[in-house]
Amino acid sequence: MKLDLIFTGVGGQGIVVLSDIFCQAAMLDGFDVTKAEIHGMAQRGGSIVAYARISNKIETPLIETGKADAIVGFEILETTRTLPMLKPNGTVIVNTKHIPPNNFSKNNKPKTPQELINIIKTKTPIVHEIDGTEIAKQVDNNKVVNIVLLGALSALPNMPIKQESFKKVMTNKLKEKHLQANLQSFELGRQSVLK
Repeated sequence: MKLDLIFTGVGGQGIVVLSDIFCQAAMLDGFDVTKAEIHGMAQRGGSIVAYARISNKIETPLIETGKADAIVGFEILETTRTLPMLKPNGTVIVNTKHIPPNNFSKNNKPKTPQELINIIKTKTPIVHEIDGTEIAKQVDNNKVVNIVLLGALSALPNMPIKQESFKKVMTNKLKEKHLQANLQSFELGRQSVLK
């Protein structure tokens, strides 16, 4: 069993926390795990990409272009930028939040969120659009979008990591006062893929 994942978004969205939880849950289930992160120029607002690879034996943490099984995108534009990493018919889980770039010229109008989603769908038919911001509102905590996406990831048919392992790591890693909201968000994320 092998699974190569890319988590992408901008600083401050909880990408590193999510990739940590994913990797720790995989280790609990007995997988060999590697992880690598690439941070943009700024800690908050700069692009962030985290690679996570799980298998019985892994020798390198980086994923080759066109070989990722899935991309978990915290924001539509960053997800679109990462598409060349995805294998044909790979899976994309994308939060429908759009953060327009600051640095575009007057002649180069940025694409709309729907145009970006359409670009993603030209790469693969397996796209799960998740309104993580709306789900976070349901649990009254705007900082749980990353856990919503983790829940969505856990519901994929080829996910070898047990739900219980994800929940155990969350219980150990996340602040107790926010744990219930995170567990609820995880379940809502799962349901958004399973429905």
